[in-house]
Amino acid sequence: MDEHQILSTFAASTFALLNPLGMLPVFIGYTAGLAAGAQRWLATLVSLTVLGLLLLFLLTGLSILNFFGISLDAFRMAGGILLLLIGIRIVTGEGAAQTKPPEAQGRTTEFALAESVYRQIVIPFAMPLLVGPGAIANLILYSVEAQKHKSASLSLGLIGITVGLAGVTLAILLSGHFLRRLLGEIGLGLLTRVLGLLVAAIGMQFLIT
Repeated sequence: MDEHQILSTFAASTFALLNPLGMLPVFIGYTAGLAAGAQRWLATLVSLTVLGLLLLFLLTGLSILNFFGISLDAFRMAGGILLLLIGIRIVTGEGAAQTKPPEAQGRTTEFALAESVYRQIVIPFAMPLLVGPGAIANLILYSVEAQKHKSASLSLGLIGITVGLAGVTLAILLSGHFLRRLLGEIGLGLLTRVLGLLVAAIGMQFLIT
């Protein structure tokens, strides 16, 4: 694949694996009792955490494989199987997270309230619900791909897309209640399953490669 194909596939696969649209009901459940300002702060904190995790695995992927003595082909096959299984679970609707709003009493400012809730939900919401094993495997695979091409523009492109995806995640979380009203439960469910099908197809492509 050329650099343009690598970047476009990376953007599509990483977005599908993050699946912020599919996580909207979870986020809405966590923020049901919060003021609008606190919701915005919480979405910002979660998105910054997602960005940090994505960049961590993108920038250290090759070192991780080298440390454990894992070949790219072996990791690509393992990642492909994992993505295939995750895609199947998304399409069939298995493993849906059940959440309830956390306790956040005794806080005065909106930021303090958001910080209190963030401490309670960063695990499991930011990781592994958003940045899960599939997303981590995908980041490492493309990190190694950039090292193979020895292209600074490709590496910068991957970083830029990662920052952009964190921004998209923030925008989706900020507009969560509006999107849910716009798409409805059926629309969100359908879109989530389309993303799951894409994840499964990417996993199969890794195996074929």
